[in-house]
Amino acid sequence: MSAPFDNRPGTRAPVTASGSSAIAAGGNVTQALSGAGSFALNIEKADLVFPEACPSAESVDCPPVLTGLPTRAALFVGRDDELDVLNGAPVTPGQASAHVLHGLGGIGKSTLAARWAAEYSRSHAPVWWITASSRAAIEDGLADLATALQPSLKKLLLPEQLGEWGRQWLATHTGWLLVLDNVTSPADVEPLLSRANTGRFLITSRLSTGWRGIAEPVPLGVLSREEAVDLFTRIRGEDPDAGELCEELGHLPLAVAQAAAYCHEADCPAREYLRDLAAHPAPMYAETEEGGDHERTIARIWHVTLDRLAQEPLTVRVLLILAWYASEGIPRTLLAPLGDPPTVRRALRRLAAHSMITLSGDTVTVHRLVQAVSRVEDDSDRHRLPEMIADARTTAMSTLARALPADDIEDPSTWPVMRALLPHVEALAGYAPPETDTPEMARLLTRTGGYMLGANPGFASRALALLQRAEADCVRMYGHGYESPETLRVRVKLASATRMLFGVGKARPVAEQVLADCLRVLGTDHEVTISAQMNALKAAGLAGDRERALELAEEAHACCVRVLGDEAPRTFEARASVAMVVAETGDLARAKSMIDALLADCVRVLGEEHPETLSVRSIAAAFVRQAVFPTGPMDAMAKVVAAAESGADLVTALREVVEQLRGMEPVEMARATEEDVAAAERHLETCLRVLDDGHADTLAARMVLFQTYAATGDERYTERAVRLFTETFMALGEDHPMTGMVLGLFQALYTLAEEMSEGSGPVRTEDTD
Repeated sequence: MSAPFDNRPGTRAPVTASGSSAIAAGGNVTQALSGAGSFALNIEKADLVFPEACPSAESVDCPPVLTGLPTRAALFVGRDDELDVLNGAPVTPGQASAHVLHGLGGIGKSTLAARWAAEYSRSHAPVWWITASSRAAIEDGLADLATALQPSLKKLLLPEQLGEWGRQWLATHTGWLLVLDNVTSPADVEPLLSRANTGRFLITSRLSTGWRGIAEPVPLGVLSREEAVDLFTRIRGEDPDAGELCEELGHLPLAVAQAAAYCHEADCPAREYLRDLAAHPAPMYAETEEGGDHERTIARIWHVTLDRLAQEPLTVRVLLILAWYASEGIPRTLLAPLGDPPTVRRALRRLAAHSMITLSGDTVTVHRLVQAVSRVEDDSDRHRLPEMIADARTTAMSTLARALPADDIEDPSTWPVMRALLPHVEALAGYAPPETDTPEMARLLTRTGGYMLGANPGFASRALALLQRAEADCVRMYGHGYESPETLRVRVKLASATRMLFGVGKARPVAEQVLADCLRVLGTDHEVTISAQMNALKAAGLAGDRERALELAEEAHACCVRVLGDEAPRTFEARASVAMVVAETGDLARAKSMIDALLADCVRVLGEEHPETLSVRSIAAAFVRQAVFPTGPMDAMAKVVAAAESGADLVTALREVVEQLRGMEPVEMARATEEDVAAAERHLETCLRVLDDGHADTLAARMVLFQTYAATGDERYTERAVRLFTETFMALGEDHPMTGMVLGLFQALYTLAEEMSEGSGPVRTEDTD
């Protein structure tokens, strides 16, 4: 030491140092040191600093047990796969191991980290936890680690010096685990990780990107249903509705735990919580257990993330719009109207990077609870102000409406698009109050409901709900009672849904009234009027009114020719209806001739695989086996329909059809050949490929194939018939409106085929020994 300390006011002695271990200090210095054996003495206070008070980081050993972990892993379920990844991580000599648990806020990243770290601490030390939301927080955590390893440093070194000492210790020791919780940016931890040659890092972060070359990502998803119920039960106890509540909460661990704690504290069942959540979402999402962190409620958990994203307003707006759709399979094209492709893509990328959404090819997935919170207005949350929620809802309606195909939705080429949009239309209709509907929403509901009726009769009940809402929208928006053109368009589709769901007794008056209104308001030569005529003739045919059905069929055909031309698909459909009514009057020969000619025209104009061609081909195949197909005089057919709707004896009704056919015009039908079977099988394969599995024409093709199997009189086809029977009802499902009727028809057809093969009809089986 070359100069004394001089603290007299106004005095500043020159300070120099010499020697390999010399130090110098000037001014009001309490103590200074430069290495082993070198120290400074403040004479005024007479403090001495010895070398052992500030040893080098390399020379300090860790105490036998040194653990600094939060106590947040007591309630822990599942995560077996993620634990296996962490436990099985290979050790690379000369390189620290680093993994990052990333996922949505509330997904349980910190809980998993605490659980695994607690197990790791049984055989390793130190195991240290740092809240790493900023670089400053990381520095504080490293300083705390240094102090825990060498308590004397707390009085000797500044905080930044303590942090550096902690880094040196990690770089020169092994066997440690450092948990860096809630890291905001990979850049905040990269310098620390790059200096460590041994040990392990476990990072938690909402950020899913930017970890390449820094840490191995371990994505974290929601709990399974069983795990979520287990977590709920551990907190609240057994509850029969726990599974439904966990499903509503999207199996998000934080949401499930908070709901369970609420139910426990309030002593309310899960069913009551569900009711309150539906009726009062805003306060329920803001609830937490007594004494809990109100910044970690479901209403607030993603607020910090949105704050980071809000510098680009489109990013938050996109999330609010996505909240109105189904949670999975959202087409990215829906967002195209929001801006140019790079801008929209950047918004999606940022949301995905912060685990708010998941991108998969051309679709987006959003956790359903993120969506639910994003639909709830909150004047205290700048990201969910009422005007922002209203704008997102209206935009969601308009973007879906614009995404509808411009072509006729009865054209199968539009069906892939409609099929992709369907769940989002239904979700939007479920989330948005009817009074908020716009004209675009009414159009969206109308067209989607029409698609559902045409694509699959099994959608009829769901289509009915959309169409009823669309009708109410049109009446409210366009006035004129129920007779505006827009309203009439919806009413025609509603009449069709009524026929599918409620039987001819209720459907026919509705169909006739809608037709009368269309004729009065729109006139005869309007495409909506044509649809009304087609629907009314189907109802009349099912009711057994042969004359009215024929009148309507011929009028519809004439209108189609005038409005659409001779070779339009709707014109061919009308021609088929005329032929069917002619067959139902008993003139089978004429009807078969008409269908054969129509089939040739359909193939020539529309091609082999157009839906109208497939429909006509099914009709033509049915005429070939007329004796075992349920068509015949209208009074007998009416009995068949009535029996199918009531569950009465279909065999008797069908037998009456066959007997009346025989009485009018005996028909000797040839037994079906193997070529007939092959043709019917090819026809069904085409329908399955081109149409929906539950489409009415696919169902007709199944019935044609079934009766063709029966008409062979060959036991070799029995197994195929049984398999077809099973596949048909798997495709329809128990809730399909046609399931009961078709089940009865299949059974009745097979019974009649057996009777006829035994000698009671034109199809006979030769006696064999």
